[in-house]
Amino acid sequence: MKPKTIKIKEPANQNFVVFAIVSAEDDYYLAWNINNLLSLDLKKAEHPALKDKIPDGKMISCFNYTCNKTNVEYSFICNKYGEFRLIPQLYSIDFMLKISGNLTNEQINGIATAIRTVKGITACMNLIVKKTPFFKVLERI
Repeated sequence: MKPKTIKIKEPANQNFVVFAIVSAEDDYYLAWNINNLLSLDLKKAEHPALKDKIPDGKMISCFNYTCNKTNVEYSFICNKYGEFRLIPQLYSIDFMLKISGNLTNEQINGIATAIRTVKGITACMNLIVKKTPFFKVLERI
């Protein structure tokens, strides 16, 4: 009798949501407020997947945190660097908060509502990125 082989495929892309944030405040101030508001521990880190996206001499402002209890990953990324935009299609967006993991619609709405209460945040919108050209960029973050 020939042995059977079972192939397990990883999901092609992780389940994630991206919030577009408009604010004139700096990245540290917003990360600190989001940490306090959502009980996170976002820490500044260099993101190797983004290095090829920026011009020489610029540094990507990226803060990351992974919750060990829920296995949810948070990435807070700056989109604006002077005239340069990490994602040019989102020219007026200052920051993005990407949350990877299994979230309910209620949790997503609660996070968006909470972020809108941060002093200095003008707008917070849930981006529908699955069918857009910059999905691949956000998937790598």
